[in-house]
Amino acid sequence: MSTSLLLIDAGNSRVKWATADDSGSLAPKGELPTGEVTAESIGKLAKEFPGYRAVLSSVVPKLVPYFQDSFQGRFHRVNSDSPALGLLFKYPEPSQIGADRLAAAAAVREDSLGPAIIIQCGTATAFSVLDNDGYFCGGVIAPGPHAQLAALVGGTAQLPALPLWLTHQDPRTSSEEAIRQLSMYVTPDLEYPRTGTSTEEAIRLGVMLGYRGGVNEILRHLCRHSKPPLTSIILTGGNAHFLTGPLEFRFTLRPLLVFEGLRIIGLRAFKETET
Repeated sequence: MSTSLLLIDAGNSRVKWATADDSGSLAPKGELPTGEVTAESIGKLAKEFPGYRAVLSSVVPKLVPYFQDSFQGRFHRVNSDSPALGLLFKYPEPSQIGADRLAAAAAVREDSLGPAIIIQCGTATAFSVLDNDGYFCGGVIAPGPHAQLAALVGGTAQLPALPLWLTHQDPRTSSEEAIRQLSMYVTPDLEYPRTGTSTEEAIRLGVMLGYRGGVNEILRHLCRHSKPPLTSIILTGGNAHFLTGPLEFRFTLRPLLVFEGLRIIGLRAFKETET
């Protein structure tokens, strides 16, 4: 009997969901800005997918009870204690690791891609290191470009608030459409000006070059200290688009990596409850 899954990735900026089953199919279905998610909206989501079992990755603790209440009897929350992860830890307190990082690591482990670095490019830029034996060894967490911009503008008196890109983006715009709009202004091979000739241009230039340079420097550091040498670098997340050109390392782009991991974890978890 096929298992139908509703995969939910609740991040700092957006809550996204996709459907999957044990045949390998995976289909993104929708998303909402995290700030607009309520108990009512999650209840509505549960009613839209009545025959599906929910698998949740959440880095926003206050949202978890909404999902637990709405998906009673058909709910699995990803955390470090779940045997369905398929991971081991060289990490003093695995409970501190974000559920989205655990899900991504589970997907990479399932494909036997270690030793590996996973770079998740969202509100934060999270680097996770896996060794060849399936151990989660730690990593690095740095601000994403939007967090850098917010800190810069919020900590100064005269710098203006501005979007990171020039095209208008409605907050309800899907991730796919956002990437399309972003490509009008920021493309992987874009030649930035040598200097910003306005305050706004100087801020955008500083944030983007700082973001790209920081990611490369962190990768150099992790690779320098990795034994055995890392064999895979996997890039994912909404801001990965900014890195696909200037990254100085060979990488694989997997936009749905967290959903891939949630599917693997969900199939294992619900199989265990049936036996």
